[in-house]
Amino acid sequence: MTDIDQLTASALDDATALITRPSVTPDDGGCQAWLEQRLAPLGFHRQRVDCAGITNSIFIRPGERAGTLAFAGHTDVVPTGPVEQWRHHPYSAAVVDGVLFGRGAQDMKGAIACWIAAVASLVAEQAALPTLQMAITSDEEGESTDGTIRMVEWMEAKGALPDAALVGEPSSLHRVGDTIRRGRRGVVQGTINFLGRQGHSAYPQDADNAIHRAAPVLAKIAALDWGEPEAGFPATSCQITNLRAGTGAINVIPGSCQAVIDLRYNPANSYNAIVRALQACCDGVAVEMAVEHVAQAFVTADGPFLSLITQAIADTVAIDTNPDTGGGTSDGRFLAAAGVPVIELGLTNSTIHQINEQVAVAELGQLAAIYRAVIAQFRA
Repeated sequence: MTDIDQLTASALDDATALITRPSVTPDDGGCQAWLEQRLAPLGFHRQRVDCAGITNSIFIRPGERAGTLAFAGHTDVVPTGPVEQWRHHPYSAAVVDGVLFGRGAQDMKGAIACWIAAVASLVAEQAALPTLQMAITSDEEGESTDGTIRMVEWMEAKGALPDAALVGEPSSLHRVGDTIRRGRRGVVQGTINFLGRQGHSAYPQDADNAIHRAAPVLAKIAALDWGEPEAGFPATSCQITNLRAGTGAINVIPGSCQAVIDLRYNPANSYNAIVRALQACCDGVAVEMAVEHVAQAFVTADGPFLSLITQAIADTVAIDTNPDTGGGTSDGRFLAAAGVPVIELGLTNSTIHQINEQVAVAELGQLAAIYRAVIAQFRA
């Protein structure tokens, strides 16, 4: 077998073992216990950082040379949806015509398997490696309140933050390595409750229609100019995603109206400035506003780590990668907030969260080869 064939076979075996363990968020489904057994012969020990029913594990392999490189990922998956609509059972890990089917194949049990395959091949060669960490949670697809953030807190307390981190989220679009995420926009979410007075629609003089109060304010919010985005980032976007009002009766003027807002911002905007802009739109209107800074924007600057990733992709799969900042958010934000350079690099993302989630088996070998090159060449 060639090196790529060996990497592919190894990654496929481990991806199969993980996919066949159902682990709908926040359940780990025994995946991390299996990882503990799989990684022990490779020199890893498991540090449990469980919190509030969430399974968190930092698998640590002391290095033979300087530097610490982390891989961050998750074993939890989203629900399957109607099982009868799947071509193959979502937890069967069926391989048909060179394609692996199963929940988590792309997002992101496949990437975990690729990382293990890369490490295993280097250990088999007795290569001198940096200290390696695998930070794995079962709380990425859920609330993300007691997962990776708790492991980062543990690392900070122990003085064990890595020098850099790869996140195995499915970043690629059409080919493995064609897109990486060097940063992400931040997330601000909240509700605005518009306060009126309920009454009969035939007697509007005795009521105060909360929807009428809300409409001009929401129009102002939708029309806000957030300015020029920071270079390399998509523009800030603000979406009104839910609107709730009324009693259900056609002849009752609503006394309250609640709007839900989801705002994705680039680093040219700050959380405080965003809140001030929303408040200004509500001036003169009776409202109750609750806003939460769900995720902070981050970016990994040009430097050795980004260059290492882009060169490893070019050397391994002959692609000039796109260092992107689009999409939603990821657990990489918790590492970035602690000052760790973060790059997201994973499989293609064409079927994530969908019925018949799948990945080409060949992709597993390609990603494992890229990971192998990154580990082998990493220097702090």
